[in-house]
Amino acid sequence: MRHTQLFQILLICACWMISVIGQSSHAATIQGQVTGVESGELIQIKTSDGRYRQVKLAGIQIPRHSRIWTANAKRHLAMRLAGGIVTVDYQKLTAKGVILGLVRHGGADVALQMLKAGLARVSIEDPLNPQTLRVYQTYEARARNRGMGLWH
Repeated sequence: MRHTQLFQILLICACWMISVIGQSSHAATIQGQVTGVESGELIQIKTSDGRYRQVKLAGIQIPRHSRIWTANAKRHLAMRLAGGIVTVDYQKLTAKGVILGLVRHGGADVALQMLKAGLARVSIEDPLNPQTLRVYQTYEARARNRGMGLWH
């Protein structure tokens, strides 16, 4: 009986450690000036070393079924970022070498702003920690319930 309780405690501790490791905030951070907006989820930045990098906003996708909403999302993102400096926390690159990361501008999470405006959907395919995923899903649902953006 005592060994069973000890085993259960160890198992709980191991699960907790795995969840903490899996939620590490990021592997790398870069900063750069936005030089272009390719779409509502893809930007180009110029880093301090003069390199141009493509960055995909992790956690969101722009529905492609409507050219109008695709254009609206791109325009909204371009107006929000227009030549600004962004910070990108990322863990990986896509197969095409595009940085997939959490983009912040003025301290605000840019993907979350797109979700709040109703101009994006949550992408469960991107690597997000569970807490961030829940926040994103909450704001997508709020935009949908209020009939905002592509949900009208």
